[in-house]
Amino acid sequence: MRSLCPIDTHHPEALPRLYAVWRRKMLLGVLLATAIGFATHGPTVEIRFEYGEERPSPWIVVGEVALLLCAVGPGLVGACLALGALGSWRRPRRSSRLTRGAWILLVLGPLPLLLLPIAYIFSLEGQDALKTSTSQVRYLLTVTAPSLFALLPGILSASLVLARMLPESRTPGQITLIAAPACIVAYLLPLGVLAQLAFQPEPYLGLLLLASSPVVPLLAARRLLRRNTPIQAARLVRTIHLFQAVLAGLGAVLLIGWVAENPLLRAWVGQVDGLWVLGLLARVLASKWLTTVVVVDLLVSILHQGQQAACALADTTEGELLARKLDALGNSLRSAEPLTESRKDAAASHLKPK
Repeated sequence: MRSLCPIDTHHPEALPRLYAVWRRKMLLGVLLATAIGFATHGPTVEIRFEYGEERPSPWIVVGEVALLLCAVGPGLVGACLALGALGSWRRPRRSSRLTRGAWILLVLGPLPLLLLPIAYIFSLEGQDALKTSTSQVRYLLTVTAPSLFALLPGILSASLVLARMLPESRTPGQITLIAAPACIVAYLLPLGVLAQLAFQPEPYLGLLLLASSPVVPLLAARRLLRRNTPIQAARLVRTIHLFQAVLAGLGAVLLIGWVAENPLLRAWVGQVDGLWVLGLLARVLASKWLTTVVVVDLLVSILHQGQQAACALADTTEGELLARKLDALGNSLRSAEPLTESRKDAAASHLKPK
């Protein structure tokens, strides 16, 4: 799902079709992964209506129907929107809008149900409250966590895709400088909790290697900030993916070796449902790929709007003033000298329109 079609990116006329074909492949992967997740996990919530002999309040019925819609609706509607985006891949504008709608429903749609205090709203107690909390935790692990966990990797992947399509732009390197550190922090936080609660050298090192994959594009950010040729950009992205695969492979080998040496862990792993794990991985990949498509669409639109704005501001008073403001701010951040009073006055006079 990472590679682009072998169309010569030297020719701008070929780029829209290259981009559309790439989006079609990604959306097809999203639909397949989403279908696997639905098939293996099945319903992620369990809702029962038991009223006894008492007739329920209309508000209770409305609340339960709304709860059912929040649990099932976002996934089904989001999948339908993704299918529509795939079907209209030759119309990038329509496909992009449908993809954004699918992303909102599939990635962010599960959040409202998780934030609702269901046991409190329906005045549940004892075993009913415990079952409800257990269902909510299951919903968190199988739906919400995979979607949110894949957000930052999806943004980072989008920067590398953009580097392949627009190697002359500095934007991929800039996005990498923002997304990679955030991704590293998100990976290392649970690892830090594990290190404090139950430290073991082998799994710690294995998980550390798995969590270090965002370090590779971060180290390559300086090269991503250059104006590369298509061949240079393709070689650079392949090298980043190769080093990430090596880190992931080494980490997986350490974790597998540690599990193999521990009889209790071997027995526990043998009891884990393989289909459930497959569904979890499918949901993570679906969220990551969908986020990648949405972010690339957004970045392309932002770059295009920025270019149009720059052309509109060229040779105008507003454009000259904006350029002077950016020069003043940029020079102040690059300069090692403190901002003295005289420099403040000079900067203020520099910012005044002529």
